[in-house]
Amino acid sequence: PDDPNFYQGDYLIEFARELVEQEGDALVDADWQPFKEFAERKMFEWIKASLAKVGIVHDNFFNENSLYESGAVEAVLEELRQRGYIYEAAVWEGASEEEKAAAANQKPAVWFRSTALGDDKDRVMVKSDGTPTYTLPDIAYHKNKLERGFDLLVNILGADHGTQYQVVQRAIQALGMDASKINVIIVQMVRAVRQNPETGELEEVKMSTRRGVYDTLDDLVEMTSADAVRYFLLARNPNSHLDFNLDLAVANSNENPVYYIQNAHVRCAGIFREAEARGISDEGADLSLLGEEELRFLRKALELGEVLEIAANQLEPHRLAFYAHELAQVFHPTYEQVRALHSDVPEDVQKARLRFYRAAKVVFKRVLNLMGMSAPDRM
Repeated sequence: PDDPNFYQGDYLIEFARELVEQEGDALVDADWQPFKEFAERKMFEWIKASLAKVGIVHDNFFNENSLYESGAVEAVLEELRQRGYIYEAAVWEGASEEEKAAAANQKPAVWFRSTALGDDKDRVMVKSDGTPTYTLPDIAYHKNKLERGFDLLVNILGADHGTQYQVVQRAIQALGMDASKINVIIVQMVRAVRQNPETGELEEVKMSTRRGVYDTLDDLVEMTSADAVRYFLLARNPNSHLDFNLDLAVANSNENPVYYIQNAHVRCAGIFREAEARGISDEGADLSLLGEEELRFLRKALELGEVLEIAANQLEPHRLAFYAHELAQVFHPTYEQVRALHSDVPEDVQKARLRFYRAAKVVFKRVLNLMGMSAPDRM
């Protein structure tokens, strides 16, 4: 329906048509449940297929419904109640007298006394109509993960969910579990932009999941490439908003960081195609013949291990993307100045330089592979 309270989009029409093809008029008098289950299944299949296009494959998916079916949601609420963190009221205990008076005739909700753990107000766990909030099953899920023995939990969330997971962490603490094992990374919004052909200015591509005006991950991959999507998303510090420049992401120029980094590998591969065609090898190379330009690159290449360690320990993979671009910035001027196969280059220097470019090719392939990107030999 054309209603702001419902999600919009052509994909919903496609789902509806597929359901009609499968069921005919068998569901004309059915309640919402079979439609909900069908839509959930189709969306789940779509999400997994979209993620696979950019090389993201999960080992395991956890169904929230299983927490309700197993009684885990009710159990965690009861445990919080027994520990003195749950109460029922129309408004939270710290509400003003005016707010309490205004809610005097309202049905009570179920509240989590999160202020006892440093929150600025208590939080609703079950609404007055009996519907659990999103937070309650999240608490049960995190309790489940910790009980399964994991010592590090990383939640990557949109900016609009940050407060919710502070409540989850406080509830885990209230349950007597180690909330410090839960790491929450808040990522800011992605804004797709294109260049206006008339003004030359970058303009936002309006995105709204409720109005059906948005670019999906599939759209981004189709308009650019899987490598571009991975790099542009990976290269963003999660604390920063991202302007995904659709024009830049497909440009075959040094301004496009994806092209710039991959072209370094392409250049190395080109050198070895020519060397093979001319019967030149790097066997017996004397690396003492390398000059300062080559050594400057190799010193930068040796930073990879440290970059990876910091990125992993601090949960900041964008550091690897930044490093890859910096490595390419050192490489390309070196490539322009240090020719390996020119006829006026002595044979022993050719061998040394070939060995250098072999090392550079290995490093770029490793860095690109670590980012889940391809390392092409030609572009």
